[in-house]
Amino acid sequence: MRSGPRLPIRLMLIPALLLAATMGIAACDNSSQTAGYPPPVVDPAAARDPGYPAPGDEASEDVDEDGADEAQTETAEDPTIVDEGSMLGGDLGGRVIRIGTDATYPPFESEEPDGAIVGFDPDLLRLLCDHAGCTAEFVATDWTGIFAALKAGEFDALMSAITILPEREENSGGLFTVPYYSIGQVIVAAADNADIAGIDDLASTEALVGVQTGTTGDTAATEGGVPEDSMQRYDTIPLAFQALLNGDLDAIVCDAPTAANYVGENPDDLRVVGEPFTTEDYGILVPDYDTELLDALNAAILALDESGDIARLAEIHGIE
Repeated sequence: MRSGPRLPIRLMLIPALLLAATMGIAACDNSSQTAGYPPPVVDPAAARDPGYPAPGDEASEDVDEDGADEAQTETAEDPTIVDEGSMLGGDLGGRVIRIGTDATYPPFESEEPDGAIVGFDPDLLRLLCDHAGCTAEFVATDWTGIFAALKAGEFDALMSAITILPEREENSGGLFTVPYYSIGQVIVAAADNADIAGIDDLASTEALVGVQTGTTGDTAATEGGVPEDSMQRYDTIPLAFQALLNGDLDAIVCDAPTAANYVGENPDDLRVVGEPFTTEDYGILVPDYDTELLDALNAAILALDESGDIARLAEIHGIE
């Protein structure tokens, strides 16, 4: 220590008082700092933008990307965030469902030259999948083996203008959804044929009546009294209509929208006879063990029916 001239005690106290005052001010400035912890790091970007949280409220910019992704994952898994599919009976999580269909039944389903399956049913199922969280893949199959194919596990569901009947559930090992559309059976005859006015005329005359095998048109004609030897059964409905246009049949019994489709394409040659004489409902057939898919489709059908989307889609396809 260096020595120097001695000063009066009062003068010697002045530096001490000044030093104490300086230390007191410094202590006030750092009152938020706790002994043993480093001082807080202030984010300059946060300070410039008053819309950001204070530095102590949120992680600073030096948090790595993994941390940011982890935070986003926690948000996505928040059970309070429910998507539309879940609200409508369960989100199927993007599941691809393989749908069997007889793609020979316009306007409900038909096959384009490039193999694409189009119509009311494929369009409706896409809307249903938008709600249920799934993707539909339509596969053409013969009507005669369609129910056995579902039972054998070849498809996840069947959608093919299928009328809801208990025996079809039994034959396929499946369960129907709630109805998505209602139709009735009608008679189609040649435009210049005035002898046929209703189902009774088919039963009481020698008219040859065409139907698609195993359909409710087949059942309706049989139960309507058409003699067995007057029935002509075809594997597909286009074959029946071609026979009628060729003059090989006197009439056809089939679903009203399909009848209207063919009459619309051949207005000078064909006519619909009277009004529908049955009432039927279409449903989607799902294996009885797949309740997750069944519940999701049911909820989606009810939602689209209530919103009017099914009716609007029917109008787009010319279905009345």
